[in-house]
Amino acid sequence: MTEFANGADISSLPEWEQAGMRYCEGGEPRDLLAILRQQGVNALRIKVWNEPGVADVFPANQGHPLGFNNPDQVLALARRAHALGFRLMLDFHYSDWWADPAKQFMPRAWLGLPLAVVCQRLYDFTHALLARLAAEGIQAEWVQVGNEITHGLLWPLGMLPGHWPALAQLLRAGCAAVKAAQPQARTVLHLDAGGDGDLYGRWFAQAQALGVDWDAIGLSFYPCWHGPQAALADNLARLAARYAKPLLVVETAYPWRLDAARNQHWLMQHTGAETYPASPAGQAAFLRDLRRLVQAVPNGLGQGLFYWEPAMGAKPGERFGVWQNVTLFDEGGEPLPGLAALGGG
Repeated sequence: MTEFANGADISSLPEWEQAGMRYCEGGEPRDLLAILRQQGVNALRIKVWNEPGVADVFPANQGHPLGFNNPDQVLALARRAHALGFRLMLDFHYSDWWADPAKQFMPRAWLGLPLAVVCQRLYDFTHALLARLAAEGIQAEWVQVGNEITHGLLWPLGMLPGHWPALAQLLRAGCAAVKAAQPQARTVLHLDAGGDGDLYGRWFAQAQALGVDWDAIGLSFYPCWHGPQAALADNLARLAARYAKPLLVVETAYPWRLDAARNQHWLMQHTGAETYPASPAGQAAFLRDLRRLVQAVPNGLGQGLFYWEPAMGAKPGERFGVWQNVTLFDEGGEPLPGLAALGGG
């Protein structure tokens, strides 16, 4: 039986480390990856951006660091993960910056190219990084062909609704590149709104009808946006019955405290449809129940749960804000009880 993936997305770790953040156990500084491993986390997710250092993607007034999550940095982080025995998921955004349901920006270097050429660029970009990993003996267990591609990817070519044939070509190119470079890796198609069974039913039926061949389905599930756990459970059961493919919640988070003084408009401040308190104990209880829910998917098809950026603390000199309120570490860099819950404790 496949070992359950107790996963964490640690894509931003190099940025936080460069900014001077520290992670501790009992007040003693330690490597974050070593802490995760000790707490039972056995899988890591790393996002891939194309050219995140280009000036028009990161204007100076935004203050974004340049270069993080480019292929070279992804390879360096994957080496660290591999050395500690983590299973690895790569998350290709096919963008120079964030890709999600609200934005799927074409990489600057691919702008204006026809669909056939973009398909080849996507294939080559995917294959190149996976081949570099393979050359160092690093096997990716899962590879996401796009991130939260509910509304397509590489806009405008693969934008939904209206461009399903083009999107299918792009997805077929990405899946083919994965299998050519690392045949054992599982291709993952990832949508948001994990509690929306109708969305998943329509989307994957169309992908299948257009000849997209994928290995696993990835879901995002944030209760503040995506509803209660019961809706996720129903969707997972339906997907398992229809496709008999592995299912992974590749993004989730839940607050361990709220900050009423900042960003009231952000729903991440709130617990959404769930009744777990926004406290360290409440966060841990949420994760234990969510883990059990995924593990209970029929036929062993619920195979993993990944927490999104559990170590995204406040940089030195900054105060905690909305996203830092859903991490699995406190202000001093010490693990919260939710980390042990994620690791199966």
